[in-house]
Amino acid sequence: MITPSFVLDSREKWRPVAVETINDVGATLNGAPVDLENLPVAGGKIDFPKDMVQPRDAPEVGYHRVAHGGGLWWHQFWTWWLYNPKKYAGFGVHEGDWEMVQLGCVDEEGEYPVLMTCSQHDGGEKREFWRCELSEWMLQCPMVYVARDSHANYFGPHQDVTDTADGKGARLATLEWREFGSWALWTGKWGNSDNSPGGLAPRRAWQAPHAYHGQARG
Repeated sequence: MITPSFVLDSREKWRPVAVETINDVGATLNGAPVDLENLPVAGGKIDFPKDMVQPRDAPEVGYHRVAHGGGLWWHQFWTWWLYNPKKYAGFGVHEGDWEMVQLGCVDEEGEYPVLMTCSQHDGGEKREFWRCELSEWMLQCPMVYVARDSHANYFGPHQDVTDTADGKGARLATLEWREFGSWALWTGKWGNSDNSPGGLAPRRAWQAPHAYHGQARG
């Protein structure tokens, strides 16, 4: 299976971590430690402490799933970040930050990608796989440049009024890809801010990855 290679901005302070890290930083749900195996059906929101920082020993983790749509097998690689400190025009800062990169493949095993989509804020960007930059240190792995603080994903070094991804930071070459737990279907919010993301399952990218790709910016 071909997997993306992520490179951070040189000033990025956060790393993608396992969802279980919620409890390592003292987050709560309804006043109690978060029980990921028994999340409330009614939803709710996870409450993070204001002084939260990136745990030093937390492993760098992402989540992988495969969905079929539009005649292709979509291998999705989701990353979860404890905090998104990016602020633009007074908005954006939030706890709990889901981002995603997907490869549209002709085979279920994910060895022959033809399309690629990168999540960026409320939308995304797309390319044919032959137009993607491939890693020099991991053969055939497409490069993903992660924007500082917002963690939006780009196909190359990027700079605009919203995001900066200089590609000069840490390379997440040892990112561990895990399967999703039952918590992926939870309908609550992954943080205590109004901007914190809700559940994954209702998202277009989750339900119809081919449609998400089709609507992404080319």
